Amino acid sequence: MRIAVMAPEDLPVPPVRGGSVQIYADALTRALAAMPGLEVTLLAPRPAASGADAPPEHGGEYGRRLVHLPGGAPFLSAAAAYLAAWEPDWIQVENRPAWVNTLRALAPRARILLNLHSLTFLGPRHIHPMAARQALCSADAVVLNSRFLLRAVTRRFRLRTAAWHPVVIHPGVDLVRFAPPDAHVAKRRTRLRIVYVGRVVRQKGVHVLLTAVRRLHRLGIPVHATIIGRAPPWERAYAARIRRLLRGLPARWIGFVPPARLPPYLWQHDVLVCPSQGPEAFGLVNVEAMAAGLAVVASRQGGIREAVGDAGVLVAKFRQPEAFAAALIRLARRPDQLRRLQQAARARAQAFTWTRTAARFAAIYRAPRARSP
Repeated sequence: MRIAVMAPEDLPVPPVRGGSVQIYADALTRALAAMPGLEVTLLAPRPAASGADAPPEHGGEYGRRLVHLPGGAPFLSAAAAYLAAWEPDWIQVENRPAWVNTLRALAPRARILLNLHSLTFLGPRHIHPMAARQALCSADAVVLNSRFLLRAVTRRFRLRTAAWHPVVIHPGVDLVRFAPPDAHVAKRRTRLRIVYVGRVVRQKGVHVLLTAVRRLHRLGIPVHATIIGRAPPWERAYAARIRRLLRGLPARWIGFVPPARLPPYLWQHDVLVCPSQGPEAFGLVNVEAMAAGLAVVASRQGGIREAVGDAGVLVAKFRQPEAFAAALIRLARRPDQLRRLQQAARARAQAFTWTRTAARFAAIYRAPRARSP
């Protein structure tokens, strides 16, 4: 069975420049390629270092084909031409609902799976509401990365159960790559080391975290915070605000870290804080941190609750820095509780594997074709 997976057009795979969807597509297709009876091709933008005429890259060690195409606006038409020649059984679209209707017309014999990672590209800036509803209903399957996202999409587009084919499949995590060496697990620290990983944008709440850290610092609690991530160009004013908040704090902003180099950075910390101010569909960074042996303190909202469960601290009043400060103060003053949360986090992460995620996708591919509603 031939499976074509279409990554978004904006960032390359392998995800040397980051991107949660790119990390997901890379890991998932590796796991899918290990499934018997599946021939997997991942279509992704060409890395910037490649020449315009660079040949496709074949990822033989994973049993998949990785085809690099021109990125940006030309990506969809280049992918459509490739798909027309290859004729896959399934076309899986990663988080680009607007592509579904186009591909339905260009590849009428292929079945289409829309893999939704968030609500972003269902918004009116990216697709008309009527076209979005058509894409959701015409896809042979729609995978959502959390029950929260399923409820949100159902409500927004008033979808009846019989009108579409939704399946909730949680993402996975590479437990081997993120597992901390024994030396890091056993190491005792003299101060609470906090890390944030993600884009430095308003809705991610880095300002809330730094304000909470300032409260701990003023109380004389030994603490250090590390911010990992870049601020996009349109957030220059917010980036300047973050730099101001960093003044006088035991904290640093180290910028972007490639995904392949992230685990050692996590191992140097005790707690990941995810202070999102807007609902996250899932929040994969929380599971990565748990797999790395960190306790998690995160906003109690959206799909974060499904990722963290009872293995972390979920902050109900997530808009208030004082609420995050209170949770961090408890962990700083009660190392036994911190250790219990770290152990619970590692145990919780075992439920999220790419092998399990890929098996759920394979079951969709192998299912008989559903009748149209």
